[in-house]
This record gives sequence, C-alpha cells and structure tokens, in this order.
Amino acid sequence: MNTVHLMPTDNKIRWWALAAGVLVGGLLPDAATAQLANRTLQGYVEQGLAQNVGFRREAIAVASAAQQVRQAQGLYQPQVQLGATYTLANGGRTINLPVGDLVNPVYSTLNTLTGTSQFPQIANVSEQLLPNNFHETKLRIIQPLFNTDIYFNYKAQKELLSATQARQAAYRNAMRHQIEVAYYQYLQAGAAVSVYQATGRTLAELLRVNEARLTAGVTTNDAVYNTKAQLAANQRELATAANRRQLARTNFNYLLGRPLDDSIVVEEPTGTTLAATAANPLPALRAAAVQQRPELEQLARAEAASALGLRQRRAARLYPQLNWVTDLGYQGFGYHFGVAQQRFQLMQFALSWDLFRGGIKRGEEQLARLALDDVQAQRADLVQRLQLQTTQAYDNLASAQAASTAAAAAQLNAEKTLLLVRRRYGEGQAIVLELLDATTRQTAAQLARVIAGYDVYIREAELRQALATE
Repeated sequence: MNTVHLMPTDNKIRWWALAAGVLVGGLLPDAATAQLANRTLQGYVEQGLAQNVGFRREAIAVASAAQQVRQAQGLYQPQVQLGATYTLANGGRTINLPVGDLVNPVYSTLNTLTGTSQFPQIANVSEQLLPNNFHETKLRIIQPLFNTDIYFNYKAQKELLSATQARQAAYRNAMRHQIEVAYYQYLQAGAAVSVYQATGRTLAELLRVNEARLTAGVTTNDAVYNTKAQLAANQRELATAANRRQLARTNFNYLLGRPLDDSIVVEEPTGTTLAATAANPLPALRAAAVQQRPELEQLARAEAASALGLRQRRAARLYPQLNWVTDLGYQGFGYHFGVAQQRFQLMQFALSWDLFRGGIKRGEEQLARLALDDVQAQRADLVQRLQLQTTQAYDNLASAQAASTAAAAAQLNAEKTLLLVRRRYGEGQAIVLELLDATTRQTAAQLARVIAGYDVYIREAELRQALATE
C-alpha cells in the first residue's frame, strides 16, 4: 500500500526535476548555434543612447565642433563693417592764424590806391584743434589675401571635428557594452531565481511525501525536519537571488534613463557569434581592434590637428600676413550727404610681419612640437592597451565557453544522479539525507550552468566592445 502511494509521488518529484531541467536548459541554449539578432536588446540599446545624458552631451560636442569649422571657414570671407562717428567739441587747444596781420596792410594799400574802402580789415583767427560738428560714416571691407593662421586653423578644426565624432562613437561603443552586460546580468539573475523556485517546488513536494510517510509510520521525524531545513535554506537563497535580480533591474533601468522599477522585456539570446576558436584567431582580432576602435581614430585625428598646429606656428614665424582694406564713406562738418566733397574712398594693402619678438614665436613652435609628441605617445600606448584588452577579452570568452560546457556536463550528471537517488529513495533503499544531498548538488549544478551560460554572453559583449563591433 505504501509502495503504491509512493510511486506516483515519486513520479511527481521526478516531473518537477525534469521541468526544472527543461527550464534551465531552455534558458541556456547551446553556444555553438548561430546568434540571431536580439531585437529587444537592440531596442534597449537605442533607447539608452537616445535618453542618456552623456551621449546627448557628446552630440552637443559634435555640433559645437562643426560650428567651429564653419567659423574657421568664415575667416576666408571678407569682413564688412559699417561705422559712424559724430563729434561735438568745445575748448581744448587752439591754433592761432595771423590772417589779419598778413592781409590788412595789403588791404589798406589797396583802399588808398583806389580811394575806396571796399577792402575791410580782417581779424586774426583762432581755431580749436578738436573738430566740432564733425561726422564720418564709412563702410570698411577687409579681405585677407595671405594668412597662414587662417589656413592651418581651418584644417585643424576639421580634424578636431573628426576627433569629436570618433569620441562620440567611442562613447556609443562603451554605452552599448554597458547596456548589454546589464541586460545579460538581469537575465542571469532571473534564471537563478527560476532555479531556486523550481528546487523549492521539488522540496515542497518531497516534504509532503515525507509527512505522508511519517503519518503512515514508514519514516521518522528526522526526514521531515531535514527536508524542512533544506527548504528553508532554499528559500533564503531564493530571497538573495530575487534581491540580485531587483538590483540588476534598477541598474539596467538607470542606464536607460527610465524609472528604476520599470519592467524589462526578456528575450533570451540564441547563441554567440564571436566564439574563441580557430575561426577567429587572436592575431586577426588584435589587428581588427586596432583598425576599428574609435578611440584610435580620435587620437589619430588629434595627432593630425597637432601636426597642423605645429605647421601653423612655424609658418607664423616665417611668413607675413597681407590684408586688403577698403573704406567707402562720407566725412565733413555737418551731415550733407549731397556734397560731393564729403565723399571719400580709401584703399590700403596692409602687410604685417613679426621679424623679432624675443624668441616668443620660436617658443610657441616648440610647445606645438611637444604637444604633437605627447599625442603620438598616447596613441602608441593606446595601441598596446587595446591589444591587451582584446587578448584578455578573447581569453575570458574562451574560458567562459569551456566553463559553460563543463557546467552543462556537470548538470547532466547531477540530474542523472538525482533520478537514481530518487528511485532508490522511493524503493526504500536510500535515506532522506542522500536525496537532499543529491537535490542540493543538482541545484548547484543548475545554478552553475546558469551563471556560466550567461557569462559567455557577457564575455562576448566584452570582446565586441574591444573590437568595436555592433
């Protein structure tokens, strides 16, 4: 009678174990299969980039650099200025003109000779030097004809724009990596919760069976107590795993700029694309990282801008600047624009050449050379660091793949062991401690495979970041 009662119960326990195995196996597909596009994760990446404040600041920096290029290009165009001045003056220094002393004797003689007084006497004149009621209105046109500063500055600003765009791409690559890792960590934590939940259901069923056997007098109290203790320990682990899942959720939502408790749509990955095998040799990946990383492009553009800055300093020391200046306008006492004498035109060619400034220009050239050397050193160091990052990511992915394969094998063996112990327990040939120990080992094996399986995707995301691939 007891056997008839236990066998269906044992089948229920076996069913729960198989369900747990199917659940975890479904969460962790074989890493050798080709990865399909995870549209959910791609959507989250785009959402995070659209809402991330740091990425928006990078976009603003690109727009600012583009404006700097437009301003530098505008220096080639003529500069047109409209200026007007009107002067009122009183007092100040004067100039005395002895007009009367010079002319009056002559006028007196003429009056005597002619017997008339038609030549009056004239007083001396005293004029103030400051012009009163004087205006000048002019249109000034300045056109650079030869200016090395304008030329090299425009070229350098274009390089700096490209450097800023590369920095934005680097930020996008890093942000995408953070979102992918946070997503996989959330899935990993959720899978761990599922493992503990499945184990809890199995232990609850086992507790029910043991309580029924105790009532029937087939077993003793220690079987019930040990099962309860194991179930309580599983609940404790389940609470810890649920807390980790919640932390992973808040971290993921923070990266996306969403409310921290927003729900996350789960779409399981279907395989890897960057398996660390002979199909993806490490030297080729290193070379790809050097070619594709936007950080290197950023430093390459910065190096080009520094080289142009050095040429600008050298040219400023060796060559003059030549501008064409033209003034068109009116000037005179009182506004009388119809008077032709008030109109004027003035054209000038202005040449400026610093022949000696105490070595300042040569010092500026040396500073520009040192800045170029510094950027070149940074670039050489970055090449080494990127190759090291690629190597570490490659090795970590290979290790994670090996660990995932081993964990899958360990889980399979643990499940087979648990089935055998359950059969023996149902037949009365094993004690409850053996069954609980086998259950614990199977849970640990499932959890290890969960962690190892998602570690493969996390390590793959790290390698994709090192290679700057989508």
